[in-house]
Amino acid sequence: MANFDVLIAGAGPAGCATALSLANFAPELQVGLVDASVAGYRPIGETVPPPIRPALVHLGIWDAFIAAGHCPSFRTVAAWGDSRLAGNEFLFHAHQAGWRLDRAVFDAMLVQAATSRSAVHLRSKVVALAHHESRWRVTLSDGTAHSARFVVDATGRAATVARRCGFRALNLDTLVGCCFHAASRSDGSEGLMIETFAEGWWYTAALPRGGRVLACMTDADHVRPLGLSCGEGLERLLAETRHVQQVVEISRPIHRPKIYPAGSRRLQGETTLPLLCVGDAAMCYDPVSGQGIVKSLRSGIFAAYAIGDFLGKGDVRGLSRYRLMLDREFVSYREALRGYYIQERRWPNRPFWRRRTATAATSCDKTLEQQGLSNAREPQNSYNISRD
Repeated sequence: MANFDVLIAGAGPAGCATALSLANFAPELQVGLVDASVAGYRPIGETVPPPIRPALVHLGIWDAFIAAGHCPSFRTVAAWGDSRLAGNEFLFHAHQAGWRLDRAVFDAMLVQAATSRSAVHLRSKVVALAHHESRWRVTLSDGTAHSARFVVDATGRAATVARRCGFRALNLDTLVGCCFHAASRSDGSEGLMIETFAEGWWYTAALPRGGRVLACMTDADHVRPLGLSCGEGLERLLAETRHVQQVVEISRPIHRPKIYPAGSRRLQGETTLPLLCVGDAAMCYDPVSGQGIVKSLRSGIFAAYAIGDFLGKGDVRGLSRYRLMLDREFVSYREALRGYYIQERRWPNRPFWRRRTATAATSCDKTLEQQGLSNAREPQNSYNISRD
């Protein structure tokens, strides 16, 4: 059995950011990073916006990121609310460039950085945990058991650790992504491309090492009627696009896509246990926001501040501030997301779009009010990464 100060379940962006920030802010703490790689796992790939730079600089891995071969992206283009493409140039943003990631390389870089600085990488999964006499006892899938003073759930949307402690997920919609890889007809200079249709929207971006990711986003109950669980349905809907089909080279037959949950979600629950959730374990954003990875890195950084103060000084106020920050950011995110979906007015009576405008928003607001979050407003960018 190993004794840790902090045991982090999950070694994605949020978990690694927590470990890296703890190494900077509280280097005396012993950190364990629990994660088992999945055989045959192939990340979908993502485009991240310019605000990723200050987070990576703060974590001390910007140079490693640049050396990894990710491709800069200077704009997004979207046919949203109009059949014509409109561009959103990053040129006028403070950090100017977004990035098209090689996601497998990006994730491996984060794990390597975290383990090289301080974290012990335990290649396993948490299968059981219990808190007794100020310490956690955590059992892993390899049969080993470890103890920790504090546990961080960075297991993504599954939130497996927090759910074992009685937390539950508040799902605000049933968005899913039907995703696959295809050849590209362009060099990716057009940037991230989004195009709406009557039952959802398409997303595509060229990958740094060739090909592109393609995703059809819709609600879970539309997958079967639209035939999206098979290649034929995807090919039919792709042929109806105006812009996406111009940059995608389809090889036939199209293989069965992988279907991922992608809806907005907030983990709900209160506990006095030394436990925090970071990244998607705490809250999931609609992919159209483009903020998933940046949000995960930021939450890991701020969680590390709160954990360091709690374990080093016995100060519990940072834990409360961290949870309040997440509540406020989620309310701010919901308002921005609603405003974006309302811009698409061409199919007001189609279920997908109707659910995301007046009716869906009212339902969501009632749910948030019941959770005491409706007045927790705070500008989304009001928190600085730098520690005071």
